[in-house]
Amino acid sequence: MWKLNFSELTSKLQPMAQKYKYVLLIFLVGIIMLCLGSPRDAPKQDDNNTNIENTTSTFDLSSFEDSLEKQLSSINGAGEVSLLLSIEGTEETVYASNIRESTSSDSNNIYEKDLSVLSDSSYGEEPVKVKSISPTFRGAVVLCEGAADVSVKYSITEAVSAACGLSMDKISVLQMDTTQEDK
Repeated sequence: MWKLNFSELTSKLQPMAQKYKYVLLIFLVGIIMLCLGSPRDAPKQDDNNTNIENTTSTFDLSSFEDSLEKQLSSINGAGEVSLLLSIEGTEETVYASNIRESTSSDSNNIYEKDLSVLSDSSYGEEPVKVKSISPTFRGAVVLCEGAADVSVKYSITEAVSAACGLSMDKISVLQMDTTQEDK
């Protein structure tokens, strides 16, 4: 009874395989996908590196001005460029906070606000930063050697407008006095 020929076994399984051929095909494809799709070769992540990285992106007005001056001086016909940007306010940082409301017996609402902190055993506690708000530009004064040419003046105004988000009426492009450099 236990000793079946291979030919007898295949003759018994063949009608069953014909009947369930699509189910068997889907089953085999699923097994192959599981074997090929397993992340055996994926790099392992350190638990220590999963912390949120602190990126301090403070706004530096002087480096922004220097960078923009360099770009503006490369405009055809602009020559030497000097830039002064006026900003409103300073950079603000918004931190996460927990606000709890409770009602006392005399129907007064009491609000409690706590600063949310992220605790790490090796670095201590630090507040959870939600976002940083950069200062906004109020206006710009551009002195350049080529400001006498209207097309250069327009190109510089357009470039400062695009870089700083200012409307063109808040940007003054003036001719640079080159006689003072000789003194």
